[in-house]
Amino acid sequence: MRKLPLRLKHLSQEHRAALLLSAAGRDAMPQDDSDLPSFVKGVCTIFQQEMEPHFQEEERHVLPRLRELGRDDLADRTLAEHNQMRALITQMGEAPTSAMVRDFSTVLQGHVEFEEGVVWDVLESSRDLVLNEA
Repeated sequence: MRKLPLRLKHLSQEHRAALLLSAAGRDAMPQDDSDLPSFVKGVCTIFQQEMEPHFQEEERHVLPRLRELGRDDLADRTLAEHNQMRALITQMGEAPTSAMVRDFSTVLQGHVEFEEGVVWDVLESSRDLVLNEA
């Protein structure tokens, strides 16, 4: 069982919600394209209300710590994936397609798996791990 600092536990809990959003984008796709705009609007709303604040928290607290540990590669990838998802959300909001929703869902799932399986391990293995709890 992982022993994560409080901030990472909080972010991991939010990752569970992100995986549910990802699954919804893959599995709950409307059968009728006329329902796609309202479905995408819901995805965009969830992203803005839940994922964007999550990304901002990671960018304020996690990415600087990765850089302190000399892991610019992980920080750069995390930020690039955040920006990729922001761009996909913008594109979906303007002209939604089922393919965009599937792409967003795939990127989101891969991103969560990357953070949970790689980034958190790096932070956890740092003996002097300090992520401000404020």
